[in-house]
Amino acid sequence: MTKFFEVEERDGAARLGKLLLDKNIKTPLLVESSRLALDPDYPIQDMGTLWEFGTDDAEEVKTMVFGIKKRGEAAENENENKNKRLFILPRAQFSLTYPEKEDVKRNRKIREAVLEAEMIGKIPLAGMIRPNTSLKHFERETEENACGDAGFRDARSIPEEQKAGDCCASNVAKPIAADSEAESAGLSLNSSSGFENLGYDVYIMEGAGTFEEDAIGFFNAFLSVKSKIPYDSALWLSNLATPENAAVLIWMGADILDTVRAEVAAYNDMYMTTAGTFYLDDLEELPCRCTACVGKSAKMLRDMKKAERARLLEIHNIGTLEAEISLVREKIRKNALREYVEGQCRTKTWLTGLLRLYDRRDLSDFAEQNAPVFRRETMYATTAESQTRAEIVRFAHRVTDLYEAPKKEILIIFPCAMKKPYSISNSHQRFIQAIERNRKYVNEIIITSPIGLVPRELELTYPAAHYDTTVTGHWDLEERAWVGGLLEAYLSKNKTQYKHIIAHVEGPYREICVSVSEKLGIPMILTGKKSLTSQESLKQLRAALDDLVNASVPANELTADSLDEQNQNQPNQLNQPNQPNQSQNKKQKQKPTLLKRNPNEEKWDQARAIIRYQFGPIGDTLFSKETVIKGNFPKFQIFDQNEQLATLVPQFGQFAISLAGAQKIIQSPNYAGQYTVRIDNFLPKGSLLAPGIIDADENIRVGDDVIILGENAIGVGKAKMTGKEMKISTKGVAVLPRHTKWIAEPEKK
Repeated sequence: MTKFFEVEERDGAARLGKLLLDKNIKTPLLVESSRLALDPDYPIQDMGTLWEFGTDDAEEVKTMVFGIKKRGEAAENENENKNKRLFILPRAQFSLTYPEKEDVKRNRKIREAVLEAEMIGKIPLAGMIRPNTSLKHFERETEENACGDAGFRDARSIPEEQKAGDCCASNVAKPIAADSEAESAGLSLNSSSGFENLGYDVYIMEGAGTFEEDAIGFFNAFLSVKSKIPYDSALWLSNLATPENAAVLIWMGADILDTVRAEVAAYNDMYMTTAGTFYLDDLEELPCRCTACVGKSAKMLRDMKKAERARLLEIHNIGTLEAEISLVREKIRKNALREYVEGQCRTKTWLTGLLRLYDRRDLSDFAEQNAPVFRRETMYATTAESQTRAEIVRFAHRVTDLYEAPKKEILIIFPCAMKKPYSISNSHQRFIQAIERNRKYVNEIIITSPIGLVPRELELTYPAAHYDTTVTGHWDLEERAWVGGLLEAYLSKNKTQYKHIIAHVEGPYREICVSVSEKLGIPMILTGKKSLTSQESLKQLRAALDDLVNASVPANELTADSLDEQNQNQPNQLNQPNQPNQSQNKKQKQKPTLLKRNPNEEKWDQARAIIRYQFGPIGDTLFSKETVIKGNFPKFQIFDQNEQLATLVPQFGQFAISLAGAQKIIQSPNYAGQYTVRIDNFLPKGSLLAPGIIDADENIRVGDDVIILGENAIGVGKAKMTGKEMKISTKGVAVLPRHTKWIAEPEKK
C-alpha cells in the first residue's frame, strides 16, 4: 500500500498526483538530480548504493535502512510532521553485465531490512525496480528490424496468417524466460527485487536511460515494470527526460522525471529545446527568452569560459524541461495531452515508435484500459496515429460487437459532416428531408475517418460527436483499409437483414463502398453525383428509396402517391437485381411489406443502442414491453411504467442510470457484477474512496456509469478509476456517487 502518493486526475495513462511530504508536491514532477545527495533540505534524499558503502553484508544493509528510519522519525517528531522527506533506499547499481542472481540477492537483503524496520506506510520511500529484460534484447540482429515501420502496423490491418510471421511483433512484449541460475536459487525474474510487493510510494525504473532510441526495448521494459507496481505508486524514469521526450514519457505513465540529461548536456555544450537538442557550435541564434538566454547570442555563449557557459546552459536546459512538464500538466487538466503527444513524438523516430506500440491492442491492453469513455475536450484527429487511439478503436469494436441494428430491411450509407452530431448539419438535414416520407423503413450509418462506422443511433455518443479532423478529400490506404474493413464486418453481420442498400456517397467513400460490395457480392445502389446535396443528387436518393418501398407492395398494387417521380434521375446500379416495373398502372393504395418502425419505436431503438454500447448485453434488462422513452432527442428518459430508469446526458451521448435502473439490472438473471463496484456495509456520502471498495468489475473504465453495491446499500455514479485500479488502490477517489440509498437499514452494533 502507499500512504504518501495520491492520483488526483487522469488523461489516459498520464496522471496528475501529489507526493504527500512536508508540502504537497504535484506530479508529474521534475527532480533536480544534483540536489538529491548534496542538499539536506531537498524533499527527496538519495541514500546511495551498496557499492558506495563497499559491502552487501546483510547486517550493514540493515544498519543503513534502520538509519533511514531513525532520520525519518526524528524529522517527523521534531517538526510535527512538517519535515517529511522521500528517502530513496540504498540499492544495487544497475549494469547490463550485472548477474541477475546477484541483483536478486542484494535487493532481497534491502527488502528484508525494510520489512523488519516496519517502515512501509510510516516513512515515504522510493525503491528501485528492475525491468524484465535480458542481454538477448540488445543482441537482436539487424535483419530482425529490417522491416522498419511495418513492425508498428496495427493488428487490425494484419491478416491472421501473417501475424505469426511479423518480425517486429516477435520482438515486442513477449515474456522473457527466467535466468536458469536465478530459478535454481528460487528467485524468479518476475520478483527479482520483491519491491513491487512492498507498496513503496515511488518506484524507480532501473536503467531507463539505456533504452533511449530503442522503442521496442523501452516498451518491453516499461510494460514489465508497470505490470508489477501498484496503481497508486508513482513511477520515476531516471536519466531519460529531455524537453522533446517528456510529454511522451508522461503520456505513457511516468510520474517523476529528473534533470540528469539536462545537466550533463549543459557541460557538453548542448542546448535543449522541445524540438530537439543542438550543439552550441551549430547555433546562430538562441531560440529562447529565458533569463539565461535573453540578450545573448550563441557566439556570446561560445566565447564564455567553460564553467560560466555550462552554468547558463544548465539554467536554460532545466528551465526548458520544467516549462515542458508544466505545459504537460495543463494538457492533462484539459484532457488534451494526446493531441500534443501526436505532434511532439515527431521530433524523434523512437518516440513515434513508442506511441504506435502503446496503441497496439495485439501487444497490450494497457492503452484501452486507461482510456476514458469520454473527454471534455474536442478530439482532434490530425495524424496517422489518431486512427489507432484507444477511444476510436474501442468505439469501432463496440459498434461491431454490441450494436444491433433495428429491424428494418433498407440501409442507407451516408458520408460524415463537419458539424456534429451529423443530423444537425446542413448536409444531413437535406438527406433526411429527401428520405423523410419513407425514413421509417430505413437504417442509416455514416462512414467516416478515423471513427469508421457510426450508426445514426450512436451519433451523439463519444467520440462520434466530439471529434474534428482534417478534410482534404484524400484518403490514404490505411484509412481506406480501416473504414472498408469495418463496413465489411458490419454488412457481413447483417447481410440476412438488409434486402437493399443505398450508398449516397462520392469520392473515396464511394470507392470504399464499391470495393466492399464487390468483395461480399452484396448489391448496392449508388446515388449522388458531384455534389451530394444538389437537387439532382437528392432527387436520385429520394427516387431510389421510393422505388425500393414500391417494390415491396404486392404485385399490381403500387401506391398512387409513390409513382410521381418515376422515370426521373434513375440511380446507377451496382450488382442490383431486377428493379421495379415503372410502367405499372396506379392502383388502390396498399401498404408496403417492408419492415418499419414508428417514431416511438425508433426512440426505443436509439435508447437501447446507447445502453448496449455502455453496458453490453446486460443493458437489455432495462427494456421490456412496459418500457417507454419520454422526451425528445437528445433529452431521452427511459421509464418502466412510472419509474425512471435512466436519463440521456447530451454532452457525452451516454445514459446516467437511476437507482431504479441499477436495481433492475441487479435483479436480472444474467447479472454477474457487470459495471458494479462492491463496497462494505456503509452508505457513501460524497466521494467514494478506493479504501472503501471490496471488489470492482475489471471492465470499468474512467467515466463509466457504475452501480455501487453494498451489503445494505445501493448507489450509482461515475467511475474516476478503472475497475482494476479500484481493487488495488489504497488512496484516491474511485467513484463520484450520484444517488445512494439504504436497501435495508444495517443492524446497529
